[in-house]
Amino acid sequence: MKQVLLSQEIHPEGRKLLDKRFDVSTVTNPDEKTVASMAKNADAIVLRTNLKITKSIILNAPKLKIISRTGAGVDNIDIDTATKRGILVCNLPGVNNVSVCEHTISMMLCLAKQLAYMDKSVRNGNWKARRSNLSVEMDGKILGVVGLGKIGALVAKKCHNAFNMKILAFDPYLKDKFQNSEYEFVDDLKTLFRNSDFITLHCPDTPQTRGMVTEDLLYSMKKTAYLINAARGSLMDERALVKVLKEKRIAGAGIDVFTQEPPSPDNELLKLENIMLSPHSAALTKEASERMAVKAVEAVMDYFEGRQPKYIFNHDELLKRNIISE
Repeated sequence: MKQVLLSQEIHPEGRKLLDKRFDVSTVTNPDEKTVASMAKNADAIVLRTNLKITKSIILNAPKLKIISRTGAGVDNIDIDTATKRGILVCNLPGVNNVSVCEHTISMMLCLAKQLAYMDKSVRNGNWKARRSNLSVEMDGKILGVVGLGKIGALVAKKCHNAFNMKILAFDPYLKDKFQNSEYEFVDDLKTLFRNSDFITLHCPDTPQTRGMVTEDLLYSMKKTAYLINAARGSLMDERALVKVLKEKRIAGAGIDVFTQEPPSPDNELLKLENIMLSPHSAALTKEASERMAVKAVEAVMDYFEGRQPKYIFNHDELLKRNIISE
């Protein structure tokens, strides 16, 4: 029986499919040494975001044929090493688009309406908070979208249609796709950050995007503007974000992702009141969690039952090597 290693427990519906067909084990400790040891006899790995599949782990897993992600991002996999070994890296583009989009817009609304402050005020007997006039309307405001892929485009569409927001976009790769839309594209991030009332990040973690939100960009924002990051913590200078929030140089931020996850207890973001935080949970609705688990497992099932998985991230390179078919 083929052996499947789970990086972390998955939704019961996905686990049921695995248990019927494979010998399944789950990583007990996410450190590299433990994972490498447990992956030694694995034919497949179903991978969540809790650990990285490094070169060392891949090279020490001679039977490994497929790594199946429960989401779209593959930044926690050494793609080059996997490809050289002829291992399929499968992901699920679009599987959590709605969940992340709704989470992003929820953060925007909560910040705009100061819901955390209002809730705390009522509980503490501060009824006068109702006349604080801290809340703002989203209708007609300018939304800056950095990265107009599937999630970014969905956020832009919903905010434009529901809140009459004007969309300012930065995406040098997808600009032509939206040339007939009502969105305005800019050629540099500084223009977007300087002119937006709300800014939302929707980029993958790549060498080009790491640290793209610099201190200079943050200080160029309007003092009334809000920043949302439900993409990857590596996109921004976290220390600079702490600095601008402490100085109240921007109105606030909504952060679902951190440079270190979970964040250390002394992370200063945890101590600020003009920020809304969530534990990298934007994609983890009940519906999306089930979809991600089931579809990631289906990719493994397809491979070992002689069918080609639908989404193969390293498809082109594996095709050149005749490991997969067109």
